[in-house]
Amino acid sequence: MKINLQKILLAIAILYAILGMYFMYGLPIGAGDEGVFISDLNYINQYGWIEAIKKGISVPHAILVYPLSLVFEPYFALRLLNIILLIVLYCYFLYRNKASITFFFYLTFFIGTCKVFFIGTNDSLFILCLAIFFNEIHQFNLGKPWKQPFALSVLIVCFFTRALVVMYLPALIICFLFLYKIKGFSKKGYLLPIIIFILFMVINVPAIQSNGRLSYDKKNPPENVDVNWAQRQYLAQLLVNEGKLSSHQHPSFKATQEYVDENGEDSLPRTLFEGILFNPKLTVVEFFKDALDIFKYGTRQLGLILIIVLLFLSHNFYKKKIFNFENSIPLALLITILVFSLVIISFIELRWFVAIFIATIAFYTYLEQTDKISKWISKLNVAATFLLMIYGFIKIIPLI
Repeated sequence: MKINLQKILLAIAILYAILGMYFMYGLPIGAGDEGVFISDLNYINQYGWIEAIKKGISVPHAILVYPLSLVFEPYFALRLLNIILLIVLYCYFLYRNKASITFFFYLTFFIGTCKVFFIGTNDSLFILCLAIFFNEIHQFNLGKPWKQPFALSVLIVCFFTRALVVMYLPALIICFLFLYKIKGFSKKGYLLPIIIFILFMVINVPAIQSNGRLSYDKKNPPENVDVNWAQRQYLAQLLVNEGKLSSHQHPSFKATQEYVDENGEDSLPRTLFEGILFNPKLTVVEFFKDALDIFKYGTRQLGLILIIVLLFLSHNFYKKKIFNFENSIPLALLITILVFSLVIISFIELRWFVAIFIATIAFYTYLEQTDKISKWISKLNVAATFLLMIYGFIKIIPLI
């Protein structure tokens, strides 16, 4: 792309993202999971930090947003923090990657499409920390010294922010194995991460003493039911498959309780991982369906990047370059897709993939800059992304 065209595309992408933000800010306050975090701030003010940690909150996120909530309304404090975190994300890539205009074009289109930074949840902090960690791995791949204390520290913050990090463990293990293989660890790089880990463990002591686990936000069912969110999700997929519920909808906790009362306590799995073996045939069907949804909606958010990066990985596998460190980010992407497709029986939410998708964008621009893919493929992806952005404009403008 010529530099003028790059700037024009970036300007259009910025406008697209602003419209996405305007649309999200027009939604009712507390829509979606935002209400959970507004409730957390109110709970802290009413009962104090110790009781809130016992109840279950996202500790790193609460620490960051609470000072803002002393000045602004809780919903505004939550949204303001996420905009600050988004700015940090852009500054990080500008400083660390010396990122090109093309990278920011793709990133801005992606941010405007996924919209997770425009609603007041802890997703943004989780995404920022995990995306930074994956990018540090990518930087090491480029021959640059990776900032081990910084990378491990943000990963620890990510670990204490959302329990969702468990789903990324296979991908993280792959990254650590690559680092270990090429002796990427330094003994001097552990001090800061260890201090941060101990600090958060101490803060989590009230939750560990009361509940035997770390403090995380969770969607608690009403007190008059004995079912949980995993059972509700599993039942949702059963009802969708039977045509009794629309896709991406959930039955109420009351309806879930009634189902268990009628069919027995063992009629629904109590955990996500229990659900994998609960009905193997359903698991296999949903695995392929979820994987297809990830590629379908992931292409809507990334253009052809998802497909190109995975084809690049396949090519390296074909050339028997399996343990090439260059494969770390594409392999982490593939493993993350496979894990979510296997574990999640109900519908997939693409906000779960934002961190690895951002790292994938960084990896893709590396492929472009090093001519590891054809310039015609690059141009095709730019055209596809632009058309998807026009489609986004057409869809969102009538809703504003």
